[in-house]
Amino acid sequence: MVFSFFRGNKPSLLQTGPGGQSRSHVLDRPEMSIGRASNADIVVDDPFLAPIHARIERQSDGGFIIRRMGLNPIMLRGEALLQTASLKAGDSFRLGKDVEFQFVVKAAAKEAPKKEASKASDDKPKKSLLKQPAFLAGMGVAYLAIVGIIGYVILSDSGSAESGPTAERINAEAGRIPTCIKNARRMRQVSEQSFNGAVGGRVGRDGDATYAALSLAAEPSDDAALAKAAEPIVEAYKRTALAALASENRGNNTLAQLYQQTYDLVPDINCSAARFALQRRAATKPPARR
Repeated sequence: MVFSFFRGNKPSLLQTGPGGQSRSHVLDRPEMSIGRASNADIVVDDPFLAPIHARIERQSDGGFIIRRMGLNPIMLRGEALLQTASLKAGDSFRLGKDVEFQFVVKAAAKEAPKKEASKASDDKPKKSLLKQPAFLAGMGVAYLAIVGIIGYVILSDSGSAESGPTAERINAEAGRIPTCIKNARRMRQVSEQSFNGAVGGRVGRDGDATYAALSLAAEPSDDAALAKAAEPIVEAYKRTALAALASENRGNNTLAQLYQQTYDLVPDINCSAARFALQRRAATKPPARR
């Protein structure tokens, strides 16, 4: 895709957060960095962001990609970004705890009318589609594909634990929470900044067993003791996520926003249990009013 580079037509990023603020940033340079450092091209005053958290790069064809810097977590289209990805008009990505950007592209000018020569060639009589080999071959491929899909749906187990929001999936994600805590501890040893960008939440009062508290603590270290300490979080995750699932199945997307509370119990973007909650929150989010 080629964009017009007059200023009014340049792609931009619409920023929301932190604190509900909204700003627009025109992507008028080949590379633009995002982070809390004063020398970043887009400065975001948020302690959950790294000094340079991400970078937006313009490609030779005029398109843009987002690049993850270091281990800093980024959620793009509801999924964790591994390294780089192309940005499409309307894409949203999330940095830190509550900072979100939307990639905005204005409509390009329509192409000029085709030359008369090409128009004349279009006026020539064409063969019936049913007599064109390429069309018949395409129909055959489409038929086989449809048959294959129907067979897959009939034979596959529609209740797969990893395919969508089911009670089995929720229980499986809850069971991974102690492992997520161990991984968060390892990340903190490697990079304090990456840990702060990935793990949110409060330590809690009176020694409450919160996800952040257990991630910051060195003990308990053995698996059995850690699983025991994380048990209140695991059980609360199950209860809240199952309540959200029940509301989602009833079509009550207002109560389905309990998925946000589910995420708040495990506020670690690198944990699959947290990503599941974020994905369901995005899927059940009521459409914005116009």
